[in-house]
Amino acid sequence: MPIAMNFDLLTNNNHQIRCEHINECEIKLSKSPLSNGINRQLTTFPPPVPIKPRLRSILNPRTRQIDLEQLSRCSLTRQFTLPNVENEKWLAIASSNEYVLVGGGSSSTLRLFDLQGKQIRLIDIKTFAAFDLAWSNVLNAFLIAGYDRLQIYNIEKDQLTQVENINLINKKDNYFWSIACHRLVHDLNSIYILIISFVFFSNDLFIVLSDGLESIWRLSLPNFKRIQTLSGSEIRESNTDDRISCIRTNGHLIGMTLRQHNTNQWRVDLFDYITMIRTHRGLTIGYGIGAFNFIERCMLAPVDDHQWLIIGGYQVQPNALTLMDDRTGEIKQVERQNDRQQEFISNICTSENSKQQQIITMIIMDNQNGQRQMHVVQQQD
Repeated sequence: MPIAMNFDLLTNNNHQIRCEHINECEIKLSKSPLSNGINRQLTTFPPPVPIKPRLRSILNPRTRQIDLEQLSRCSLTRQFTLPNVENEKWLAIASSNEYVLVGGGSSSTLRLFDLQGKQIRLIDIKTFAAFDLAWSNVLNAFLIAGYDRLQIYNIEKDQLTQVENINLINKKDNYFWSIACHRLVHDLNSIYILIISFVFFSNDLFIVLSDGLESIWRLSLPNFKRIQTLSGSEIRESNTDDRISCIRTNGHLIGMTLRQHNTNQWRVDLFDYITMIRTHRGLTIGYGIGAFNFIERCMLAPVDDHQWLIIGGYQVQPNALTLMDDRTGEIKQVERQNDRQQEFISNICTSENSKQQQIITMIIMDNQNGQRQMHVVQQQD
């Protein structure tokens, strides 16, 4: 029985856009962002630099058609068996329009694949594990969140560099737990909207530090200048949440997966892209075992301007794949087939290739024999 429920809209965050000329564009919020007891305004840090909202298309919103049943059955995916590496209990993953980068667990080695599953090379990140990965169109490179450093990997140059101008406040902030940045899209409705996009869109990097217990940063790319900081307590609900697992963005909203410490229940909340104030609360995904580990990580991935794919991770019940729509509130959840209940989806990412086909990549692990597979599906709208 599906367990996803109660995806509450706290505030209407749709943007009203009035543009008569390219140089005269007025952007307003239809409502002021809702502030409540669990969304305290930032008091311990200087106010953030004003950030222009990302414009949602008012002509033809990007909406992908996702067949959740087929995706859960992996019936349309290309499947590639990954090598078993000792102590790799969880794998981070990110994809560009040409490549997939995979790694994590307790290993300092990442693997670069093309979309046909051919392994291109191994990359030693020279630190303990990779907690999260992201692709940046602005940098034309992968970002790697490691234990004590944030690194950039340039595929063309086969070059790994450390981001040096990030100043950690204290030693507790010494691991980068989850990262996210929005990739620019190719199918905007017109050159007119495209020009506005490059004028107003800021391509920011969001970082969850120290497993969400310390702070969340917004950095501008490509200079990695910090422009906003929130403490974890401003995101987690007091005396309820004990952990932030994942942060992602579709350019309009920021999604996070949080776990409640009494019930070990995972849920997804959405936050305003500009203010980082909660707009949607309480999409319950399932119940985990509550252990601090790399396996039980509830992950999500943006599909388009409004839809998100979510997986529960290791031993989260039900063993299911979930699709939610932040505009309509519609929630779909499909449990894995009975003969695949020992397999769990440990991570998922989305991207778009040069032909505007969407790429959905999943890592599936078998709890009985430890086998790991990468599944890639490309679909044309």
